[in-house]
Amino acid sequence: MTRVLIIVRAAIGLAAIAFIAVAFAAGCNTPQVSANTRTQTPDDSVEQVLFGARTVLVSSGTRRGEVAGDTVSTFDAATRFEFHGVHAVFTSPLGRPLGTLTSGTGTYRVGHALFDAHGRVTIVSDTTRRRLEGNTVHYDVVQNRLSSDSAFVATAGTRRLTGIGFTADPALFSVKCLKSCIGTLGQ
Repeated sequence: MTRVLIIVRAAIGLAAIAFIAVAFAAGCNTPQVSANTRTQTPDDSVEQVLFGARTVLVSSGTRRGEVAGDTVSTFDAATRFEFHGVHAVFTSPLGRPLGTLTSGTGTYRVGHALFDAHGRVTIVSDTTRRRLEGNTVHYDVVQNRLSSDSAFVATAGTRRLTGIGFTADPALFSVKCLKSCIGTLGQ
C-alpha cells in the first residue's frame, strides 16, 4: 500500500507541475501593449478643459512659436493637448513672426515635441506672403519642419504648386513637394 501511495503522490505532484507550466505558458502569450500608442482617448477621460488657452512650442530652450485654441483639453498626465479652433504662430529664435497656422483641431504631444493640425489647415507666411492649404499638417518642433503626406495647394502671388505630401520651413521659404507635383512657387 505504501508503494501505491508513493505513486499516487508522484502523479499528483507531476499534475500540479504540469498545471503550473501550462498556466505560465498561457500568461506568456498575453499581447504586448506599447506605452506610446496613439489611440483616440474618449472625451469623458479629459483631465482638464481650458478655454482660450495657449502653450509655447519650445525645443532645447529655443522658443519656436505658440499655439492657442478656443478650447483645449488635456490628456495623459497633461502631456497631450487637444486643441479646437487652433491658431499657431511660428517665430524665429529672436521672437520675430515667421508664419501663422489656423485649423479646426490640433494635437500637441509635449514629450514627442510634435504638433499635428487637422481639418482645413491654412499656413500663411508673414515674410513672403506665401500660403499653403491642406487637410493635415505635422510640425516637428525639434527639427522646426512642417510636413504632410496628404494633398496640398501652395500659392505665392500668381504661382501655384499642388501635390501630395510636402516638407517646408515655418516661413514657407522652402516648400518641397513629395509626389504628383504640378507647378512651382519659384525662388
